[in-house]
Amino acid sequence: MAKQANAGELRTLVYFRKVIKETDEEGRARVREEGVFYDSAGREVPVHCKWVNAHGAEVFSAMQLQLRQPATLTMRYSPRIQPTMLVYKGRDPVPYEVVSVDDVEDRHRWLEVTVQRKGAAR
Repeated sequence: MAKQANAGELRTLVYFRKVIKETDEEGRARVREEGVFYDSAGREVPVHCKWVNAHGAEVFSAMQLQLRQPATLTMRYSPRIQPTMLVYKGRDPVPYEVVSVDDVEDRHRWLEVTVQRKGAAR
């Protein structure tokens, strides 16, 4: 896993979204998603990152932990990224859920975010 990345390696576009749980007037629970990064015109913008899918021995450890399609994202640091968020890779409609967020060496330069494909509850 990379602890840093060159600018040219940050070529995968991902969208981070917060999960907001609300209750309507009738007491029904509703879940909605809200973007995290916006431009000055109010449009949601993607974040550039280095996306590395699990391979080699990582696949077997992921199977033991029951992770689905794990991947590691290396990106520039942002305090907005939280472990409760969803991640959309490009325009893929099926989100990934954040497993862990690591501020590399606590320097606030790079984040290493581990994600897995979001699956249905059992």
